[in-house]
Amino acid sequence: MPGWVIAVLTEPAGEPRRLFFAVGFADQGQAEWKAIDAAGVEAPVASGPRSGVEPVQALSPLTDAAMRRKGLLPGEVRPLGEAWPRNWL
Repeated sequence: MPGWVIAVLTEPAGEPRRLFFAVGFADQGQAEWKAIDAAGVEAPVASGPRSGVEPVQALSPLTDAAMRRKGLLPGEVRPLGEAWPRNWL
């Protein structure tokens, strides 16, 4: 079962910021919604694009092998923080 790396744009008080998540759901739409739910706990999710950045963006699919290497379980949503998740892509 593959997963996804998802970026979600949030709007905390001040400057908008992107949060990255590794999501263990094969369906891209479901993975995006799970990432939105997780980001919503941190700060309000942006309602539209900001400076050309979409509020929700699937960056890359994750293979089964990549998920096993990183220890991401099916159905798990793992926050990756604000830094570009280059070791996940």
